[in-house]
Order: sequence, then C-alpha cells, then structure tokens
Amino acid sequence: MAAPSVPEEPRSFWIDTSDTTAYPSLSGGVSVDVAVLGGGITGVAVAAHLKRAGMTVALVEARRLCHGTTGHTTGKLSSLHGLVYDTLTSSFGEESARAYGEANEAAIERVAALGEEYGIDCDLERVPNYTYTESEEEVGQIEAEVEAAKRIGLPATYTEESDLPYPIRAAVRFDGQARFHPRKWCLGVARFIEGDGSHVFEETRAQSVEDGRPCRVQTDRGELEADRVVVATLLPFTDRGFFFARTHPEHEHVIGVRLDGPAPRGMYITAGSPTRSIRSHPASGGDVVLVSGESHKTGQAQDYEQRYGNLERFARERLGAGSVDYRFSAQDFYPADQVPYIGRMRRGSDRLYVATGFKAWGMSHAVVAAMILEDQLQGRENPWSELYDPNRLKPMASASSFIKENVNVARRLVADRLTKREDLADVGPGKGAVVSDGRRQLAAYRDEQGQLHTVSARCTHLGCIVSWNDADATWDCPCHGSRFGVDGEVLEGPAVEALEQVERS
Repeated sequence: MAAPSVPEEPRSFWIDTSDTTAYPSLSGGVSVDVAVLGGGITGVAVAAHLKRAGMTVALVEARRLCHGTTGHTTGKLSSLHGLVYDTLTSSFGEESARAYGEANEAAIERVAALGEEYGIDCDLERVPNYTYTESEEEVGQIEAEVEAAKRIGLPATYTEESDLPYPIRAAVRFDGQARFHPRKWCLGVARFIEGDGSHVFEETRAQSVEDGRPCRVQTDRGELEADRVVVATLLPFTDRGFFFARTHPEHEHVIGVRLDGPAPRGMYITAGSPTRSIRSHPASGGDVVLVSGESHKTGQAQDYEQRYGNLERFARERLGAGSVDYRFSAQDFYPADQVPYIGRMRRGSDRLYVATGFKAWGMSHAVVAAMILEDQLQGRENPWSELYDPNRLKPMASASSFIKENVNVARRLVADRLTKREDLADVGPGKGAVVSDGRRQLAAYRDEQGQLHTVSARCTHLGCIVSWNDADATWDCPCHGSRFGVDGEVLEGPAVEALEQVERS
C-alpha cells in the first residue's frame, strides 16, 4: 500500500462538499431589533432563534458564511467533551455539571429538530461518541468520568469495546449523539433568516459597537442600528469584558482520509495526549474519516508540516488510510475555568451580549448559546444562564489558568520584540519570516514568482509580533489569535484592521 500524501494546499472537506454563498454586503440604512455579528454556526443559530421568536435580525459576516472555524471543524455534535464532567463536578459542583450536560443534550435535539422542520439534508445520523484510552494508567480517569456523568443523568456507559481497527483499554460511551454536516445545516438554516425585515450580510466586517439606544454598529460598509447586539465572532473584537485576557487560542489540525477497510461509525477522542479525534462522514466515493489533533497555541509553533505528518502517520499505521484527500486547520478559544461565556457582555447591560470560549466543542455550544440568548432577550429565565454567565466569578476554577496564560502573553509581547530576526535576503520563494529593516520588524513573504510582500509585524489588536504559519500561509498572532493573510488582510479577529502595508525602496 502506498503511503498517503497530505495535500500541499489547505482544503476543507466541509467547504468542498457544500454550496457557495452570495449574500449581499450591507449598503447602509438598516435598522433591526438585534444585530448578530459573526456568520459561523453560533451567529446563524442565534439569528435563527431570534427571528423565530418574532424579532428582526441582521446577521453580519466579515467574509462568507461558515468559512471560518465552522468550515474547518470536525463536526461532532455531542455532550461528551473529552473528560469534562468529573472536572466540572469538582470545580463548579454537581448541579452545574448537570446544567452543562443538559444544555448540550438539548442542543443536539434542537439541531435535529430544526433540520427536520426546515427540510435540511445535512447528513445527520445518530451515533455514539467515545472518550477512550489505550493506557492502563488512564482507566481510573475513564471510570471517574462515567460515574460523574451517570450521577447527573447523562447517557454514559463504561466500555472496553469499539469499532476502531485497533483495541482500546477503556472508554466513556455516550449514546444518542450525532454526526452531521455543519455547513449544510448552517446554510440551510440561514435561508430562513432573510426576509420580513431581517437580513444576512456577507463581506461586511464589523469594526466597532457603540452601546446605546439604539446601538450603532460601525462596519467597513457603513453603519447599522440595532436595539441590541450579539457578538459571536469567535472572540469578541470589542474590549468590553476583556475576553482576550480570560481565554487563550488553540490551533488544531485536521486531515481527511479514505480507508482501505471499513470506516468506524462512532466518534472518538483520546483521553490523554497526544490528542487524536476520529470521525467518519459519508461522501462521494466512500466515507471520509476526519483525523484531528496536534493542538498548539496559535502562533506558537514552528513545525506545522510535521504536525500534519504526525496525523498522516497515525492514520496510515492505526487506521489503514489509503489516501489523504483533505487537510485544514482551525482555532478556538479556551476559557480560564473551562466553561464558555454566554450572556450579557457586562453586568447591568441589557444591550450587548456575547458567546465565546467554546474550547473546540462549538457545534453543540453554538446552539446552547442560541437557546440562552433567545430567553435572555425575551426576558425569560433560562436554567443554564448562571453557569455560562460571562460575568461569573470562579477564582478557584480559573486562577491558575488565568495567570499562566496572561504570563505567556506578556512574555510574547516583550520577548518577541527582542528576538534576533532573519535577513530579508534569506526569505525564499513560498516562504515567510519576520525580519528587521533596522527600525522595525516586518512580516515578509516572498511568493513563488519571487515578488516580496511586506507588512508590519505588529498585530493591530494589541501590538504583539505575528509569526509565520507555513502550512496555511498566514500571519498568526501568538497572543490573542488574530490571523492575517500574506498582504495583511484580517482573516480572523479579534483584530479588525489589516496589518500596515510597508513600502520598500
């Protein structure tokens, strides 16, 4: 059997197997009840729920719907998020752990219900989800997770069996979970948002939000007025709430492979490191198995190609991969206390709302956010609001992580300015590097034709020095996860302004 070869260029399975979109840009003069900023699964779900509740909404996306993290996810719809319930019970208490589980179970049902109601063919199929180990040393963690989940009424069982092509030592199994095509679901739901005073806008980047009556959203296409605003842009681009200091970005890599044998039907993730996530999806020519892992802090790796190679090696040696057809990557933000932030952005404010920090489990948490925010904007109580409250204070659960991550940011902010940089002449075709011109640090990329592209290396969010991602050909900020194209355009926030262009004589 020939060894698989990872594609040279990033290629997302979800984008490759779903429709393109062509919603208009904002042209000004729009006023709605709620502006929802961010057109991933969170924004789509929130906007759809609010419109169903009788509100007029404007869904605003900087690029194209679900081309960001949603278009580069593994698409698992589950309430089993690795090993989470034993930890939640210890940090937050059993009732909070129960709320977390109930919310995510309800999200699975809501995704299925909306898909059926709207007639969306999104390949949704009920399958079990497993967190497993091959190590005897981790069996105790598996057992503790099963007991914690069962105590709060979740569909957990202990098992030593799976449909993986290799033996496992133990696993937590949750039945009634689902695999689906997240982008097909989102685009299907989005079609029902437009009309009756509601809008979907693409290629419209929100740049600032003015809290008031009404709120004013400034975009690169003009101004939008709304009674209330939901910021669902992966990480809020506004500084209200300081979510950039209460989360940290992690980048994960994915390959899509075809197996020589049958593909596993269940969804899997390892309990320990290195993380390996596995799930299959039906596709033309046979199932594609998505294998992900190799997580690292955004902008803080130098071996991107090796990481894809590690996934390729695992897929070949453990799963029997015959070809590698896709490779892509995405990032998400991890909250200091391991629970996402969903609700009012600030205490006492009923105008600005946020949903962020989904820690790579955004398929279910996006819909949890939609249900919580629908209730809050309607003035109703929600049983999960307290747990997910962005203004909660859980010092015992978050202190060590908060200190560690912000020390890391401070170190990058200072040390990266002092690091010796390459010479511009050493940047070869197809390569990028941060260089110095004697006065400042530049992000320099030389394309395959030899043309040099130079921009300021200072991230426009808070001034950290970006680093080169050779697998995706992007400039990534190691502090708060902003990502930029080779010519400095913003690909992902919290930055809203492009890297400064630098003309070289």
